[in-house]
Amino acid sequence: GLPGTAAGGRGSDKSLCRRVDLHVDFNQIGWGSWIVFPKRYNAYRCEGSCPGPLGENLNPTNHAYMQSLLKHYYSDRVAAPCCAPTKMSPLSMLYYENREMLLRHHEDMIVDECGCQ
Repeated sequence: GLPGTAAGGRGSDKSLCRRVDLHVDFNQIGWGSWIVFPKRYNAYRCEGSCPGPLGENLNPTNHAYMQSLLKHYYSDRVAAPCCAPTKMSPLSMLYYENREMLLRHHEDMIVDECGCQ
């Protein structure tokens, strides 16, 4: 591998796959004029490493577990599993469409849990 890309595993737990804040402000992305509510919300995002072999605390899929084992034995040929959303929830939004005010539930707008996939 390239220098500096090896997973030393000596870092704190902060480097492990986890959920972190991701604040969305609709005014900042130019949607504030038609979205009435909410004007901002926390979407969260997933960040961090998925070291092998994966523990249950990282919510690995069976596939990710097998991939992490292969990564452990053949580190140069197999990519590590990725930290990604494993559970998401919808967001209700009140907005204008064709001069009508609508309330809609939009799926997968908020990350509830992260895990290794």
